[in-house]
Amino acid sequence: MLMPNQWLRFTVSMLALCASSAQASSFEDALALAYQTNPQIKAQREQLQATDESVSQAVSGFRPTVSANYTRGRQETSFGGAAETTGNTETKGLRLEQPIFRGGGTWSSYQGALQEVKAGQYQLSAVEQRVLLDAVTVYMNVVSNSAILDLSRKNMDVLGEQLRAAQTRFQVGEVTRTDVAQSEARVSDAKSRVIAAEGQLLSAMASYERVIGVRPEGSLMVPERLPELPLKLEEALERARGANPQLLAALSAAKASDYDVRTSQASLLPRVSLVGNLNRQKGAGSNGTSDFDQDRIAVEVAIPLYQSGAEYSRVREASAIARQRSHESIDRRQSIDESVTQSWERLESAVATITTRNDQINAANIALDGVKQEQQYGSRTVLDVLDAEQELFTARTNLVSAQRDRIVAAYTLAFTLGQLTPATLGLHVAAYDPQVHADEVGWKTIGF
Repeated sequence: MLMPNQWLRFTVSMLALCASSAQASSFEDALALAYQTNPQIKAQREQLQATDESVSQAVSGFRPTVSANYTRGRQETSFGGAAETTGNTETKGLRLEQPIFRGGGTWSSYQGALQEVKAGQYQLSAVEQRVLLDAVTVYMNVVSNSAILDLSRKNMDVLGEQLRAAQTRFQVGEVTRTDVAQSEARVSDAKSRVIAAEGQLLSAMASYERVIGVRPEGSLMVPERLPELPLKLEEALERARGANPQLLAALSAAKASDYDVRTSQASLLPRVSLVGNLNRQKGAGSNGTSDFDQDRIAVEVAIPLYQSGAEYSRVREASAIARQRSHESIDRRQSIDESVTQSWERLESAVATITTRNDQINAANIALDGVKQEQQYGSRTVLDVLDAEQELFTARTNLVSAQRDRIVAAYTLAFTLGQLTPATLGLHVAAYDPQVHADEVGWKTIGF
């Protein structure tokens, strides 16, 4: 599914940007730069790192908690009507609690957090691929707008030469004032097209800078190869269902919601903990002069009987969210199927359009040569020549647009298939591995 070399040569020959002193920018380098510097990707990575902490928070439910307390002060003590005694009091305590059973809520919370992290990783991949697709789009917009500007300028020059020829022939009486006026009108129209093309190019360059991070300099070259794509639509649909990061993120989010239901249900079950206490008190007793030491270890069982009904509400809430996530995953799959089909059809249409645009150019060239020859014999007017020039100019600009559409459509299809990654694109950049941070903080016990 590669673009024929003749189309590549034709497009490359039309590319020219103002900053000619800089070296030509590589398509792969532009995508790599977007991957490394785009703020959307950086923001999504930070969001995923925050999501990674949910695993650490869930894991903490397996660990013991230790707390210490210390009290010091003055006290007055009276016992059985005896005189009051005044003295110092000091209390030291240490408590350790090791959860044993929490109704299965700790385990389900941990599993749900893992699914949330996985969904976040898929979402990061989706954002990265979307940014890379945006980079392809803005890159090709600069390429196509540059080519159209070059064609517009050449068209204005050709029409200017025809205007001068018409003025010369008018002076010798071969054409009328009307012919000259028609040539002048076409030159004015050509100038307006140049101005519009310059504005579109500047707009495309601004979008390029926003996505990729730098302004384009030098000549931007058309990519020499396109991503490897399936040969059949059915194969593309199957591949997207197994690799599209947006769909995989929705499926992981649905699994996380199922675990959230179990976590909410755990609040209705008994809880068992092993508890150890160590207490040291000075200034105890009726006279306030005794020391009191107590060490205790016990198994505590808490059975919830009624908690004002809030726990049932949370279970119902979690169940509704789980059903919502399930429906969303189904909708996402249908949306992906639709996107793959649309991208496939756009690509096929662009391929066919390039062939027809080439035929249009060939026919317009032949027609222009014939009209010019017929004009010399008086069977054609200046307006006929101008119309033929306009048809050729339109055919050439349409070809540039079709070439741009084909490349963007190919990368859009790769995006829907989940294949727009640094590895599949062959970018010379170290791919970000989100699992590294997830592993680092998942079982971290202390520290920032």
